[in-house]
Amino acid sequence: MGKSTRSQSNKSPSKAQDPQAAMAASAQNDSNYVSMSAVQELLKAQESAMRSLFESVVSDLTTKVDKALKSVEEIKISLQFTQRDVEELKPLRADFVKVKKQLDLLSKELDSHSLKLEYLENQSRRNNIRLNGIPESSKESWEDTEAKVKAAIKSKLNINVDIVRAHRVDARNSTKGRPNTNKPRTIVCKIRDWKQREEVLRKARKEKPVGLHISEDIALATLLKREPLIPKFKEAKEAGKIAYFILDKLIIRDRI
Repeated sequence: MGKSTRSQSNKSPSKAQDPQAAMAASAQNDSNYVSMSAVQELLKAQESAMRSLFESVVSDLTTKVDKALKSVEEIKISLQFTQRDVEELKPLRADFVKVKKQLDLLSKELDSHSLKLEYLENQSRRNNIRLNGIPESSKESWEDTEAKVKAAIKSKLNINVDIVRAHRVDARNSTKGRPNTNKPRTIVCKIRDWKQREEVLRKARKEKPVGLHISEDIALATLLKREPLIPKFKEAKEAGKIAYFILDKLIIRDRI
């Protein structure tokens, strides 16, 4: 009896603890369920975000591909038109070559005519000289100019020249009127005899008269061709060599 009672009294506390254990187990299960639910929600949110990102990337790539395809199509159409234009221009190539040959020929002929005109102009000036430094008076007539030229050449070079005509001209680089009203204009003078003209030029180069500069009268085209040769001309003179021009050709030779 004593053992049975003791045995029952020992079991009673165990039966009293079973509800608490059950509640604890239930709470633990609820906690685990909540945690899993939260994880599932996070996974769903992440999946949704990844899907949106993927769709955005795919949409962007699709747009770029569409644009690229459109550009390729436009280039293809452009090339087709270009090819067609090229095909249409092929028959004109022969005409173009023919016209180019004609233009080259005309250009050569023009250069040839220009040289002939330059030569003729220089021939028409072969008896002329240009004088600078002779004072100019108000309302000076051609007769006055001729008289001044004769007097200057006689005084400076001791040569009596036979003049056909003499007149003043503006400077060749003058674009609007006289560049300097205080400076007398150049005189262009035609001497009747070519040999006398050469004598005047030769003596003027040798004696270099003070206050009077005398030079040959040549075509402007020839004068422009001489300009690049002037430094070489001066260099030869400084070296003691003989240097002079024949039209646009520079002649340099050693003194004997």
